[in-house]
Amino acid sequence: MKCPSCNAENNDSAKFCKKCGSPLTKQTMNHETMINSINKEKESSDNTTKYIIIALIIIAVALAGAFAYIGFNNNGDSSNQAQANNNQAASVNNTTQSPAQSAPAQTTQVSSAPSTAKPLTIYSGSFSTGSSLSDKTYASIYVGKEHSGENVKIQIKYSRDGSSLNKGNMVPKTVDSSGYINVKSADAYKYYPDFAEINIYDTSGNLLDTQSVSLNPDSGTQYF
Repeated sequence: MKCPSCNAENNDSAKFCKKCGSPLTKQTMNHETMINSINKEKESSDNTTKYIIIALIIIAVALAGAFAYIGFNNNGDSSNQAQANNNQAASVNNTTQSPAQSAPAQTTQVSSAPSTAKPLTIYSGSFSTGSSLSDKTYASIYVGKEHSGENVKIQIKYSRDGSSLNKGNMVPKTVDSSGYINVKSADAYKYYPDFAEINIYDTSGNLLDTQSVSLNPDSGTQYF
């Protein structure tokens, strides 16, 4: 214990101070004990305060981390929402522009309208036979100048009194600049024909027009 007079250290069992000789009473011992208790309480209080400060620091750091995490997620959600809005706006713009973008296709369809050219038609013509039965028969069929230069196939079947004079082969021809198709029979006939059936086809064999002509069974040129 400490001497209350000189503050010297003495044994707890001493009754007098070894330095100044002052009596060390029980009250002195209680005073010393009280001081030690106060010091211990103060030390304990300091430790408690230290622990509280450390705990508050830890809590503050945790709260700061939590707020930072929440803020990051909110920013991410905002960015995603903004991107979604931009995508939706772009989709709406594309949908709005689609009719305008398809306009050229509509123009192309209009420009590719079917041709209004007249189909090939037999308008008129003539048949010519010689003065003897050994001459071949000539036919000149008029289909119009608008078909000049077109390639066709022509078939003319001749007959006399209902009997065929030829097989009627299909002959490739080109319409001349005057709009005529000129063709002669492959053989001379034993009899003058009194009937002719004209068939004109395109190069694929599709029938374009047909016409039947009654003839006088004699020589010369006959028109229809």
